[in-house]
Amino acid sequence: MNEKNERVELLSKMIGIDPQFWPYPIPKNLNLQLLEIKEGSTKMKTIVQKDWLNPLHILHGGIMVTLMDEVMGICAYTLNNGQRYATINLNADFLASAKENEVIYIFGKIEKIGRQLIHALSHIENEQGRILAKSSSNLLSFTPKSV
Repeated sequence: MNEKNERVELLSKMIGIDPQFWPYPIPKNLNLQLLEIKEGSTKMKTIVQKDWLNPLHILHGGIMVTLMDEVMGICAYTLNNGQRYATINLNADFLASAKENEVIYIFGKIEKIGRQLIHALSHIENEQGRILAKSSSNLLSFTPKSV
């Protein structure tokens, strides 16, 4: 791991900042608030919105997956190694539900760093610490020229 991590330093400035000031749309659309950031790990929170509910009036699984994928992507970004990463697979387990206006926390961490693949983990908790969903993902590294 690098001694000075410019990406972690940059993201650290986003702690406590309104999500509308993120430089790209997904954190804005999901109203993600950055709480903690370290090289290879992060913690964020959001409030479940009415538009995110499924017909059972609970948080839609697709939104949960998007939240976890976003956090794992941010974890990969913090590695500060000049690479970009794209999710090539993601497995999710849904363990409990969340309702409108509930505060939820999304955690992510890099489990293993390979030459081309990164294995990441994520989970979502409610305010009581109950795990609502968990996921694992592999992200493929590529150089900016290959996009």
